[in-house]
Amino acid sequence: MTNNRSFRLNSDYRKKIKSLDGLKDFDKAFDRSFSIVAYAANRFLIDHFLRAAQLLDVKDYETLIVWGVLTHQNILHLMPPGSVPDAVLTDNGRLRAGDAGLRPIRLRDLSDITGFPRETVRRKLGILHKARFVRRVGSGWVASSERAESDLRDFTKDTIMRLLAVCDEIVMTLESADAGDGQ
Repeated sequence: MTNNRSFRLNSDYRKKIKSLDGLKDFDKAFDRSFSIVAYAANRFLIDHFLRAAQLLDVKDYETLIVWGVLTHQNILHLMPPGSVPDAVLTDNGRLRAGDAGLRPIRLRDLSDITGFPRETVRRKLGILHKARFVRRVGSGWVASSERAESDLRDFTKDTIMRLLAVCDEIVMTLESADAGDGQ
């Protein structure tokens, strides 16, 4: 099945990715190493979903998607691309605005963004609310800070370490393919 969406990054965006600076021809290097870099990227994503499901103690991935979209939408207005940590975070990495800075998202908007039916989103929010990962605020929902520090900080730190390791692996593979090694 062909997807009509285009996922190609334009050349201006590619120029901002510093880890690609050393490559003569990214497209050629990618094509030459596709199976390895696809495997590495997918291995990271699957591992992340499995670990996140275990952390949240959920049995389905729709709940993870609802939670992820909710948390991103809550802070999207505070952290535009290129944000500097000092501008939005305290010294311990928490939002300067605290929970008051979170922008609640309506169930209808979560449904629109995820593509899940409203009733499905409502059930998933109920699961997350019962586990104290989200809370209702006015006409919307926000991530609960009650569990953020204790449960998510170590998980996120480990995730970042794993992501950086995979990025290093992918860059080394691309560089090797770009140089023509292995032929």
